Amino acid sequence: MDDVWSIDAWSSLRFHLSDSMNGSKVLMTTRNKEIAAQANPHEVVGHTESLFYELRLMDDGESWELFLKKTFGVTNFTLVSLSEPMEELGKKIVGKCKGLPLAIVVLAGLLSTKEKTQASWEKVLASVDWHLNQGGPESCLGILALSYNDLPYYLKSCFLYCGIFPEDSEIWASKLIHLWIAEGFIQRRGKETLEDIGEDYLNELIHRSMVQVAEKKVNGSVRSCRIHDLLRDLAISEARDARLFEVQENIDFTSPRSIRRLSIHQHLLKNNISQHLHNSHLRSLIFFTNPIERKDWRSIQEHVKLLGVLDLGRMEDNYTLPKGIGELIHLKFLCIKGGNRVKLPSSIDRLTNLQNLDLYFNDSYIPHTIWKLQQLRHLNCSYGEISSPSKFSKCMINGHLGVEQLTNLQTLALSAGSWLDGDGLRKLAQLRKLEIRGWLTPYLRKGFFDSIAELTALRTLVLSDSKDYKKKTLLNRVGLEWQKSVVEERTSIPGLMSFSRHSFLYKVFLYGKLDKLPEQTEFYPPNLLRLRLGRCKLKDDPMLILRNLPTLRILELTGKSYVGNRMVCPFGGFVQLESLVLNDLDELEELIVEEGALPNLRSLQVWFCHNMKKLPHGLLQLKRLEKFSLRTNHKDLIDEILQIEGEEWDRIRLITSINKRDKVLVF
Repeated sequence: MDDVWSIDAWSSLRFHLSDSMNGSKVLMTTRNKEIAAQANPHEVVGHTESLFYELRLMDDGESWELFLKKTFGVTNFTLVSLSEPMEELGKKIVGKCKGLPLAIVVLAGLLSTKEKTQASWEKVLASVDWHLNQGGPESCLGILALSYNDLPYYLKSCFLYCGIFPEDSEIWASKLIHLWIAEGFIQRRGKETLEDIGEDYLNELIHRSMVQVAEKKVNGSVRSCRIHDLLRDLAISEARDARLFEVQENIDFTSPRSIRRLSIHQHLLKNNISQHLHNSHLRSLIFFTNPIERKDWRSIQEHVKLLGVLDLGRMEDNYTLPKGIGELIHLKFLCIKGGNRVKLPSSIDRLTNLQNLDLYFNDSYIPHTIWKLQQLRHLNCSYGEISSPSKFSKCMINGHLGVEQLTNLQTLALSAGSWLDGDGLRKLAQLRKLEIRGWLTPYLRKGFFDSIAELTALRTLVLSDSKDYKKKTLLNRVGLEWQKSVVEERTSIPGLMSFSRHSFLYKVFLYGKLDKLPEQTEFYPPNLLRLRLGRCKLKDDPMLILRNLPTLRILELTGKSYVGNRMVCPFGGFVQLESLVLNDLDELEELIVEEGALPNLRSLQVWFCHNMKKLPHGLLQLKRLEKFSLRTNHKDLIDEILQIEGEEWDRIRLITSINKRDKVLVF
């Protein structure tokens, strides 16, 4: 548990942890020594002692080592060679940080962007002194402010904007970049997309240690990030002075100001939000809690007509977006989270400036006039159902209205429907993510797969058919194999329609029945890093084919993707694979890892393979394995892990976690 501010938080969790006396521990961090002392009292003869470790400040040697690593981007600081004057200057700069790691890291991030010259470092040293004199007792904030002030002008608003997110929250990089774009913070740069430029901005902030990486994607790009509490405090303070935004926790509701951007983190009293909904200056309204009540929509459409960003937070119940949403014609970003049904009104077609519509995994109803919104860049509605146009509406619309109108789309995630008829999909040349779920069977025809073959900018492809079907098997139609059954059905598939042209495609999720995997590696994307198969009901062992994919790093076989009882990872196969997931393979009894297979495997997950009663054969030879996760109810399998002897098995036990119903065993 990280950054605990209240003893109640620990007490509520501790109640659910059984004391099995097996040596398991919980690690908790806090800035409050009293909380640490109370959290885990340990009985020692005659008195109670608390088991906590108080972090100390770094000494001079540790501070200098961290400074060199971060400034020069090396893991071995002894490789850095500095002249005597430069080393003296560097140590003076480090001395100003007084052993505080965050200050050292941020200051080193600043210097990493500067010339490694004496004049450049002297200028920074002088600036540090000035900021510390201004900062008084908050000397660390002075150093952080120095790094903020040194940011290029185009990064300052982007950094400050990170403060709108709640403390300690994990921020999805894609959402952050889309918000930057909607707010107008991203400046065009030649023919590059705004999203690519935004990704560069984020990486530059990370390089300067102003933002931290929380998780990376398999291709190395940032999936999520976070901002340190002190840097967030700085961002909120600077943003308030610049009137960039306000967060609800800092607003004095008794004296409202002309706020341009408002971020709501907590439930508000009913009258608290109303006064801000009469603010004609408001441009962005972002909820991280339940959204506004329906009665407040009238205030929005009457007084906040220039709203450009609206994030309604997480819905707990079904939600119908009011008709008045169509009045917000300047809206560029609209987001609704939750897992229930969301219904959009027909007036949505008036939002002609909308760039991003994000309904996540809500079961959504979307009017077919959504195709009018030609500025859309991201239509992310995984379970969004597009209505079919009535005969009357067809007469009222001039010309054909379909997905081909949205030529700016980079993300398209929808349920399958009549919008797939025709070849409109192939015209989305900028599409990077395509996700189609639902009943795909009626649309598995030549035009659909011809279109996918043309989408060579794709990075991610998700096709999920919710119903089993016989001859029209999913992968055969995608073009991974040209079978006689296709000819027999008189469906003309171009010869060898493969993924060989999709050089950017690194992630593929396919759910649906198929007879056989293609054997030739050229049918697969040349740079495929992650592959997930589900509900495929393959009869032949897929490992004998997938072993040859040269770049594959994550393989997930889930939900009856394989119905055989024996799986073999052959000699010399999967040389790059780092993670193997086997979930819900009911028939699987035996997993064999031959010598020399999976040399780089770090994570193995075997869940709900109910017929597997023995540990994978060859498990010990996976020398780089760092995590083995097992969910099973088979006592024999658990006993084998617990009782088998040997030094190598001790290593396996250290990295193994077992979940048996509601009981988790971690060694």
